[in-house]
Amino acid sequence: MQPGHTGRPLPHRVFRIAIAVAVLGFVSAPNATDAAAGVRPLPQAAKASSAPPSAALAPAAIWVGRAAQMEAHLRTAAIVDIEEIGTGVTRPKRAHLQPAEPFESLVWKPLPPGRRSGHWESYKSEIAAYELDKLLEMNMVPPVVEREIDGERGAAVMWLPSIKSVKQSGGKMPSGVEWGRSTRKMLTFDNFIGNDDRNAGNILLGPPGELILIDHSRAFVTDRKLPFPFERVDATLWDRLTKLTRDDLVRTIGPWVDAEAIDAMLERRKSMADEVGRLVKKRGRASVIVP
Repeated sequence: MQPGHTGRPLPHRVFRIAIAVAVLGFVSAPNATDAAAGVRPLPQAAKASSAPPSAALAPAAIWVGRAAQMEAHLRTAAIVDIEEIGTGVTRPKRAHLQPAEPFESLVWKPLPPGRRSGHWESYKSEIAAYELDKLLEMNMVPPVVEREIDGERGAAVMWLPSIKSVKQSGGKMPSGVEWGRSTRKMLTFDNFIGNDDRNAGNILLGPPGELILIDHSRAFVTDRKLPFPFERVDATLWDRLTKLTRDDLVRTIGPWVDAEAIDAMLERRKSMADEVGRLVKKRGRASVIVP
């Protein structure tokens, strides 16, 4: 069963506390500045795990360096069977492929753009998240393409076997210095795309320090608010993100999200930049913009 689509996610309020405190404190701390910053401990139910999950040493992002091959397989491989996954609020399906290499299955999400149960949802947001991930060279979002199956258009997402989600690993974000950078990158990405739907089911755990991010159908909203608080950013990702122009975004994700959503991204980036500037002034650049 595909990680990230198993059962109901943890309540967002609890899990968002866990993510936020992890980033504010012990997961991402490059030094001992957090105690001075007054970071509060996690509630008992939301504490981060002190031990990373067991995982193979090979990277989970097996598409890196082979993205074009993976995308072509998503577009052209024959569908030999399609089945209900049975869980997940957006009701994705699993399609089995022939040939079975370089991967055997895809996640099928034919969600036309619109609001459902109070949430914006669109299969196009899945594609936009992947294309933006490529532009920012994050290598955290698995390949996604647009495809038509049985007369429906939707997002075809690479299925990752043998990798567990945070939910499947006990529901707690892993702690430790090695997880700090990927956690900071995840929060920066989610704030930029307006994704408040990050939960224990859609964060996959690779080898120590590697997070894989799935399920972005509720991202790229027009709300200007930042979904998550933060106190540090990854220096490389922050540099790339701040250099993006509106033209860059229109060229890369314009086919998938509208102009208002792109404007909202730029407003959220300004809010992030304002907060980074405030924190740098208060604590120094090296404590805020970290490798």
